[in-house]
Amino acid sequence: MRLREVGEAGQQRLAAARVLVIGAGGLGCPVLAYLAGAGVGTLGIVDGDRLEASNLHRQTFYDTHGIGERKVELAARRIAALNPTVQVKTWAEPLHAGNAVEVFGQFDLVVECTDDMRSRYLSSDAAVLSGTPLILASVYQYEGQLQVIKAREGTPCLRCLWPEEPAPAAVGSCAASGVLGPVPGVLGAMQATEALGMLLGLPRPDPSSLLLVNLLDQTTQRLAIDAAQGCALHGGCVAVARQALARTRDEGEVDLAFVHLEDAILAGFALVDLREPQEIADAPLPDLPCRRIPSAEIASRAAELGDGRQLLICTSGRRSGHAARLLRAAGWHEVHSLAGGLRALRERLPG
Repeated sequence: MRLREVGEAGQQRLAAARVLVIGAGGLGCPVLAYLAGAGVGTLGIVDGDRLEASNLHRQTFYDTHGIGERKVELAARRIAALNPTVQVKTWAEPLHAGNAVEVFGQFDLVVECTDDMRSRYLSSDAAVLSGTPLILASVYQYEGQLQVIKAREGTPCLRCLWPEEPAPAAVGSCAASGVLGPVPGVLGAMQATEALGMLLGLPRPDPSSLLLVNLLDQTTQRLAIDAAQGCALHGGCVAVARQALARTRDEGEVDLAFVHLEDAILAGFALVDLREPQEIADAPLPDLPCRRIPSAEIASRAAELGDGRQLLICTSGRRSGHAARLLRAAGWHEVHSLAGGLRALRERLPG
């Protein structure tokens, strides 16, 4: 309140603000901590994951006592302890094309903090269609990127920069590629600073750019995003986002959940393991009939799948989901993905 640009009026604006945070991991932890500490009145949290020991070096909201619990529940308890005046709303499952626009419309601002490209594209589309500003960040080992989507006509969205979602294998995640613990902390703190600046109306640089951050040599670089290119060539951001969401809805039920892989076989599915050989060696499947095709080769080897119902499997469900949608677009309509991958399969086991 002693900041000249904030004062009592600014603190009241924060108390009335509603911010949705998607992902309560390495980026989301500092975002949630700083927004709660600043007195943002309502925080929404979306996260379908449970805490793992490997998360702790970068997700400093948590400790070993919470391993195995849902992150949304752990984060809600931490926020209540930090600032009990904050109202918290939680979603323990990822948003999807059917509800993202409606959920975004309940908030003044959204901060996307996952390492899931599909979630980022869905968030960009929902932000544009709901008119809700969005702050995106991503990290890779020692580097990060930050983009602000104003969700106003004439300003760029994520698809203006990269029109189509890349394959998961082309974009590293923290779990797959590794990350130095403080890197998501720094990028998350930058997201929180952007969020507070937007809510308070503080002076900020032109949002029509991508900020690159290198934490090894402590350098930053801004790359301009030309709003006249990208989506503007295909009818504008709103038209492109609407088409993308409609296409996602029309894909049908790609992701299917099972408690046991035997249940999938009994339901008539042939199993296809898309993991790399080392992943399979580290965590082999039970002794079940299963075809092995690495995800990078699935398009070129699609003819090996046959005509029946196929269930694609990977560790998290990201590669299998992307591969299933790719194959469906090529005419293989009986291809599905194991929802959440083998990690979620273990979580769904009784006891």
